[in-house]
Amino acid sequence: MMKSVVTSLALLAFGAPVYACPTVEDLGKGIEFRTADGDVEVVRQLRPDWVTISVSFSDGDGSILETYLGIYLLSVIPIESGVPKPGDREDYASSEELAQWQRPVPDQSWVNTTPGGGQAVSGPMETTMIAGCRYNSFEVVLQFADDDTYKETYDYLPDLGEGLLTKTEASDGTDTYSYISVRALD
Repeated sequence: MMKSVVTSLALLAFGAPVYACPTVEDLGKGIEFRTADGDVEVVRQLRPDWVTISVSFSDGDGSILETYLGIYLLSVIPIESGVPKPGDREDYASSEELAQWQRPVPDQSWVNTTPGGGQAVSGPMETTMIAGCRYNSFEVVLQFADDDTYKETYDYLPDLGEGLLTKTEASDGTDTYSYISVRALD
């Protein structure tokens, strides 16, 4: 017993998680990410290459995002006071339009010319650490054809098939997001 306590304390001291880091196999039940400002994102695989991201803010509002390859947005369902509002669903592109997007890869740029398209530029493969969990990652910056004043920046985690939104830039300002924890849901 004492050995496990000492081992756990040593792991915590070196920033290593005491639990197993989530993997792609955990997407069926869900992987929870938390941001420094208290937002919670639960990512679940809907079907191959498609994930839902349920975002909850501290005030009870949020949204349910359906995405292709974890970064290309199909639709958003708002959540108000903890209650999803499917009647207020907003579609951004069709499944067929999103399927025209290239699978994200490091150090490249690509274009999707469909109405739901735009352009993407990616950076080199790096490592992202979240609460002691180490993931291969690379930055992907998306700019959309229908609004050239808006950009989204992601840390794309290819082993999970998921992008973590780290920055949005719009004509009215920039918002940044920092992820501080990750865990697999039971």
